[in-house]
Amino acid sequence: MLVKDYMTLKPRTVTQDERAIDVADMMKTLNYRQFPVVERDKLVGIVTESDINKALEANKDTLVNDVMVTEPITIMEDASIENASDIIRIKNFNALPVVSVNNELQGILTLTDILDALRTTFSFNDKPIKLEVNMSEELGLFDVLHLIQNNSEKVISFSSAPINRQLSHFWVVDCDLGRVDKVLREHNCTMSVVSSEE
Repeated sequence: MLVKDYMTLKPRTVTQDERAIDVADMMKTLNYRQFPVVERDKLVGIVTESDINKALEANKDTLVNDVMVTEPITIMEDASIENASDIIRIKNFNALPVVSVNNELQGILTLTDILDALRTTFSFNDKPIKLEVNMSEELGLFDVLHLIQNNSEKVISFSSAPINRQLSHFWVVDCDLGRVDKVLREHNCTMSVVSSEE
């Protein structure tokens, strides 16, 4: 599975000279946490929700150029989904910019895109149960996913709640619930079985 086959094309971008307060409003409206910063089709940085909010506390006239992360971590369009997933998990990112060899922005790979890729590899013939996990700051989404994967026959899909980003759902088959619950509690997370498919 390659990044180019699942990435989001033509993602929303911003420029360096835009006002940070306007970008913050767009993030709130679109429920985004970051935007690629592009000049002449080339990626020049990433601006995140947390960086903007911190900057605006000190100066409401801040520009994107003042707060963006220059030389952000990216991934090539011919890289594997597995490689992208590892980067997102280790760095605790929400998405990765996808670039060409000339550093031109080709798209963006989000957690939802990775979920779509995973769905193509798993069968939906088994009867899954739905787990609800309230995550702490100690573990990211992909940390919890890998924990559940290591203690289940199969993870069919997963998602995060759009409003409460610490709340995630996992549809699993033959999961060692006791083991998963024990490890999650050690990291101040809680888990409950929401439903099962009949």
